[in-house]
Amino acid sequence: MSRPGRAWTVGAAVLVGATLVVGGIAAGRATSTDTEAGDDGATPVTAVVERTTLAAQLRLNGQLAYGTPQPLPASSGMITRLPSAGQIVERGQPVYEVEGKPVVLFSGERPFWRELSTESSAGEDVRQLQTNLRDLGFEPGRDDGRFDWRTDQAVRAWQRSAGLPQDGVFSPASVVVADTARIRIAQVTARAGDGATSPGTYTATDLRASAALTPAQARRVQVGTAASIELPDGSVTDASVAAVDPGGQPTGADGGDRTPPTAILDVADQDAVAAAGAGDVRVTIVHDDEEEPTLVVPVHALIATAGGGYAVERLRDDGAERIAVTIGRVGDARVEIRSSGDEIEGAAGAALEPGDRVVLAR
Repeated sequence: MSRPGRAWTVGAAVLVGATLVVGGIAAGRATSTDTEAGDDGATPVTAVVERTTLAAQLRLNGQLAYGTPQPLPASSGMITRLPSAGQIVERGQPVYEVEGKPVVLFSGERPFWRELSTESSAGEDVRQLQTNLRDLGFEPGRDDGRFDWRTDQAVRAWQRSAGLPQDGVFSPASVVVADTARIRIAQVTARAGDGATSPGTYTATDLRASAALTPAQARRVQVGTAASIELPDGSVTDASVAAVDPGGQPTGADGGDRTPPTAILDVADQDAVAAAGAGDVRVTIVHDDEEEPTLVVPVHALIATAGGGYAVERLRDDGAERIAVTIGRVGDARVEIRSSGDEIEGAAGAALEPGDRVVLAR
C-alpha cells in the first residue's frame, strides 16, 4: 500500500496570495522600475500572457498490479490437468481439468449452486446460464430464466463442444464463474492428483494502477479524471481514474488502523505497462477546477520584490516595464495573475492583458 501523496503542490498545488516559494524566481534580475530589455545585447526570452484555467496536478506514489488474487473454486474430484501461472483464459475455455473433464470459464455475478435442467424452476441462475450460452454462440432462446427445450438444446450443444457428457443437465462443478470474461492465472497451488482443493488463484488480465490518497484528496478526485503513469524506465502512459475507494477498512490484528482512500486507475496502453510489469510507479492525476479563466504567465516570469511581493517585466517597444502582480495558483509551471499594475492599490502601470509579452528569467 503506498503512502498518501503530497498535497496539490507547485505543479500540483493550490497557492494563496503572495505566499509562493518557487525555485528559479529572479529576485535580483533588475532593481529599477523600468529596465532596458537586453542590456547585455542578448535578445530577451519572452512568453505571452494568456487567459485560461490552470489544471492542478496531484503527484502520488502508486503501484501497478493485476488486482487482488481470487481463489479458484475447489475441485469436485481429482485434478488431472492444471493451468500455468500467467496464462490467460477466455470465457468458454477450460481453466483446469477434473477426472479428465474440463472445468470451463463462465462469467457472472455469483456462482451456480444447483444443477439445471428442464426439471428446474425458473431463476436468475438459469438466466446467467442462458447469457453465457448465447455469448458463446449457443442460442438458448429468450434470457427469461426459464430452462425450456431451447435452453436444453443449447446446453447439449455446449457440452458437445466442451467435451462433456451430452445429457442436457448443467452441473455447477463444470464451470468456474468469474466477474469478467477473461482471467489471468495468478498462482497455481495444487498438483495433478490432488482432490477437493482449489487449484490456485486468478486475477483480472489488465494491469491497473492504485495510489493512496488523503481524505481531502479523495474528495477532489473524480471518476473519469485524466491521469498519467510514469513507469520505472521514465516513460509515461495515459490513464484515467476508474474508481475511488473510500477506504476505512480495518487492518491489523486489533483493527485499529484503517485503509486509506485509494484511487484506482485504468491504463489504456496495456502493452506499455505489461512490459514494465507489476511494481512501483508514479501517478499524476490532473484536476480541472471549475473556475473562471484568469491571466496566466510562466512561473519564470515572476520577480521577487522587496516586502515579499512579486512583479513581472512587460516587454515594450522601448524596453521592459516592471509591473507589480498578485498571484494565485500554480500548475504546469504556470502561475495565475489575480491582479496587476494599477489594479493593485499604490502600484503604477497599466494592468496586464492577454497578448502582452513578459520577460522570462534566463
